[in-house]
Amino acid sequence: MPRPTFPNGVIVASITPLDAEGRPDGDALAEHLHHLFERGCDGALLFGTTGEGLSFTVEERRETLEAVLDAGIDPARLLVGTGALPLPDIIELSVHATDQGVGGVLLLPPFHFKHVTDDGLLAVHEEVLQGVGSSDLRLYFYHYPSLSGVPIPFPLIERLHEQYPEQVAGIKDSSDEWDHLDALCSSFPDLQVFAGSERHLTPLLRAGGVGCISATVNITAPLAEQAVHDWENNAQVASAQSTLTEVRTRLSQFPTIPALKQLLAWRYDRPTWSQVRPPLAPLDDDEEARLDSLHNSLWTEVDGVLDD
Repeated sequence: MPRPTFPNGVIVASITPLDAEGRPDGDALAEHLHHLFERGCDGALLFGTTGEGLSFTVEERRETLEAVLDAGIDPARLLVGTGALPLPDIIELSVHATDQGVGGVLLLPPFHFKHVTDDGLLAVHEEVLQGVGSSDLRLYFYHYPSLSGVPIPFPLIERLHEQYPEQVAGIKDSSDEWDHLDALCSSFPDLQVFAGSERHLTPLLRAGGVGCISATVNITAPLAEQAVHDWENNAQVASAQSTLTEVRTRLSQFPTIPALKQLLAWRYDRPTWSQVRPPLAPLDDDEEARLDSLHNSLWTEVDGVLDD
């Protein structure tokens, strides 16, 4: 039976709720994912930047993924961030996720050395592909140079896709540079190209990309689903995309991860959801007050799509 393809469309870069001891709460995360899938998400990224993946140990990430799957989440709908600094940790996490049957792994390359050569970057990806050593692996590049300082060059993608055509599956581009996104779509039509922001969702679909993997989809999932629906049906009014972009812009005035966690803590009435793991810090009093002043109207705007 052919291995299922990780879905196109609206993919949430999920937050990771923490329990009272500050450890990842797999059961709460599974509840959140079920809720998001009901609200329009096609899939989810776990342990990406928004999921604070690099702040958790290998054991925590493995155990949390297993808890999510035990709670009934379909592994084929999951992309798992396996980035780490030590290469053996990347391989271990990628082997584990692949063995669980996930839709793919998203690899943020090691970034503790700057100005890494193309040969060094190639070696990382080759060792992961060979270290996993499975035809079931689906690898997604993570291009986020403003965070990592390590861009993913086009020749690297081309070379690895030629060498591993089944395992190299796609790219998440979080550069927020439209020209780069557009060039990825035209250069790699056989790969799934995802934007890192729903601001680019409809333009990317028009250019041949497949969707977005976004932090703020934790909040905006119904709007993002409506924007995809409008595009699929050649709708002339781009109101959903316009509203989606405006909501994303409003949220951008806050530190992304603490703000999303605070909004969800209020939404689910679970105060522990506002926790982040250091070096992140919760919102300060002023930020929390400003977010509180708009969060009811924000949810009304997002949920209004479900009532139409």
